[in-house]
Amino acid sequence: MRKSRLGKSGIGLGDEEASLSAYHDTDLFPHTSAWCSSRMDFIAILLAVSLVVWFWVPLAKLFTLASEDEHFSHILLVPILAFYLLFMNRAAILTSRRESPVVGLLVMASGAVCYWFAAGQHWTQDRLAVEMLAFIVTCWGLFLFNFGGRSFRNTLFPLMILLFMIPLPTIFLDAVIGFLQRSSADTVDMLFSTLGIHTVREEFTFELSNFIIFIEGECSGIRSFFALIITSLVAGYWCLESWWARAALVAVVLPLAIIKNAFRIIGLTLLANNLDPAFLIDSVLHRNSGIPLFIMSLAIIFSLTCLLRQLERRFKRNLEA
Repeated sequence: MRKSRLGKSGIGLGDEEASLSAYHDTDLFPHTSAWCSSRMDFIAILLAVSLVVWFWVPLAKLFTLASEDEHFSHILLVPILAFYLLFMNRAAILTSRRESPVVGLLVMASGAVCYWFAAGQHWTQDRLAVEMLAFIVTCWGLFLFNFGGRSFRNTLFPLMILLFMIPLPTIFLDAVIGFLQRSSADTVDMLFSTLGIHTVREEFTFELSNFIIFIEGECSGIRSFFALIITSLVAGYWCLESWWARAALVAVVLPLAIIKNAFRIIGLTLLANNLDPAFLIDSVLHRNSGIPLFIMSLAIIFSLTCLLRQLERRFKRNLEA
């Protein structure tokens, strides 16, 4: 049998090579990996700070718009919701972390191109929409840079929910408001007929026995519509597993928002027609009547979520049987 040669220290050269290899595996490489990881974290922090500074003016204008325009009041809660969902998924993010600096930089570059495209326009809501799209795409690139594609896929929903930070361009906002306004008017007309209340309708105008109402765009219920959409998406993400159950939950939001708004209009109209016209002008009930109806809508969404969850479990048991 061949004996291993001894070095000056009395340790076999084969043992010395194995010891050196073990040293590299257990000491040098982990420190190198940790150093690379800390360097990537430092670069990501610098990029994040630069991102906030770069988009400071659009972010400030977005905050002002969301604070002053009720159509976009939901925007204030979107980043808080997204960060909370990311925090709840922090284990999935960290365990699947594989930095993708090249892909991340490419995505951030596409966001920069989108921002420069908007820079040549005048300050309008449409320009702000493009700039916020650029901001969100750049945030996605920063996430890919620091955490990689697998973590991105594992937290796709919280990252996609950031899209609700984009204020709708005027052409799309007007289209949504017009659709909700007309749908609410049609539902009000149908409910008046069902209740046996005689009205004369002309487009969005309803003439009752003692009062005439006009359903304006502000009465379309778009604010609660956005809130219910986001609520249904989050409820489906947390509580449901199948795509069909999540789609069914979101699909209910549109008719639910229209019917809720129609009941609010009818209630205020009947009070104004039979008691006091002030109910439709500037009353506390006019300003806050949507709150209890919105709470009822949330209860309906919660109940439907529980029902869909039970159906999912039943289908799963049938498939396993």
